Amino acid sequence: MKTKIEIKSTFESVLFECEKEDNTIKDTIIEAVKRGADLSSADLSGADLSDANLRGANLGYADLRGADLSD
Repeated sequence: MKTKIEIKSTFESVLFECEKEDNTIKDTIIEAVKRGADLSSADLSGADLSDANLRGANLGYADLRGADLSD
């Protein structure tokens, strides 16, 4: 089943969206980073980002409270 996930800023504006089969927030963030999306001020609180390659991601001012950033 296709699922559309939006990454929103802490101000509720949509920064990036991705729709695909079996989508997860991690997949959407990885795709955003690959495409060079500016995720500064993104609300990623509580997101499971374990094992995600976030190299080059602009996460300045992002809300990462409770996010799993292991590995």
